Amino acid sequence: MRVSVLTLLLLLLPTSAAAQVYKCKGKSGETMYSEHPCDARAEPMKLRESPVSTPAPLQPTANEGQAAAPVDSGELAEAREAERSCISTATASIYGSSNDRVGTLQQQMSMLGEQLAAAEDAQRSKALRERMATFRQAISREHANAHTQMNTARRACVQQHRPGAATAR
Repeated sequence: MRVSVLTLLLLLLPTSAAAQVYKCKGKSGETMYSEHPCDARAEPMKLRESPVSTPAPLQPTANEGQAAAPVDSGELAEAREAERSCISTATASIYGSSNDRVGTLQQQMSMLGEQLAAAEDAQRSKALRERMATFRQAISREHANAHTQMNTARRACVQQHRPGAATAR
């Protein structure tokens, strides 16, 4: 019941396009990402201020008699801000839901750990350890999946918001 109430409260909170992202260590040592600080010493991750690479300046082709109009700095700054906002929104969405799933798995592992401590027969202990190993694997897959989704979303944001990105690729 505790997790469902917490999840409900988190869903009711408004999300910000410029949400901060905190990198945390879970009880089992796994890395988690959250919109909220994990502890009093937590500092937000530094998100990249500039794009990964600067698009090449537009060059005239052999068929054109004049050069293409350059992108002005105001347009470029606006595009960079839109790109950062897109990436920030994707980060909060992808890692937020991933952390919820990982939290549920960790809670289930904790309950299994309590059962393991109380288990008296070796066969039951072995079964509980195997189940916990399955949860650890699921957590690892969840982290890998979130990272893959984030890389895909980051590329999509760059393609969508960077001037000349669609034609340069």
